[in-house]
Amino acid sequence: MNNSLQEKVLKTIENSEFVKHAFPMMSDWGIKDDDTLIHSLGCSYWMELGHHLGFSGVVEVPAPLTYAITSNHDVRSDAVWFDKQTQKPNLVVEFERYSGTNSDQKKLIDKVKNLLLAHRRWQLQPEFVVLAYWTNGLKTLPDNKNLKTIFEQGFKLSNGEFVEGCDTRQLLILNFVFQSDKQGTHRLVDVIKRG
Repeated sequence: MNNSLQEKVLKTIENSEFVKHAFPMMSDWGIKDDDTLIHSLGCSYWMELGHHLGFSGVVEVPAPLTYAITSNHDVRSDAVWFDKQTQKPNLVVEFERYSGTNSDQKKLIDKVKNLLLAHRRWQLQPEFVVLAYWTNGLKTLPDNKNLKTIFEQGFKLSNGEFVEGCDTRQLLILNFVFQSDKQGTHRLVDVIKRG
């Protein structure tokens, strides 16, 4: 695994200039939590971040059916970065809301499973995969340890096929922290590496 790409990603995310320039509605203007608006902006954020770092960033990318194919389980990643020279995927991202409920924890578990299956279907070519979840403040956090355990140990698909785990160093978990004002306008105030 090449740590330099992960370091570049973290350095860019931690510097608020990228989001202020590319997505001022997330940082300065503020946005309402209407339907899937924050999710759409998060997917766009990751696509644009890929472009900013020299990759071809694409949203809603189906992983090829090259692994665990008898189940035909469709996996569409929120964003994938492709190397412009080799055409190989370098990064796979899932972006999801987490509000502290059991159903949201299950969604994050499903997202980690999708990341692991996508990583396997891309023949382990991505340097790492990212689970980015957004929260309104920091009231409660998901079980990040359990998410890493699933990624490391693997899991069974509904038809019984086993998806092998991967090194947890290939999973980056990020918490996008939003704050909302009295009018319900959300602003991204921090991004924290978790796990």
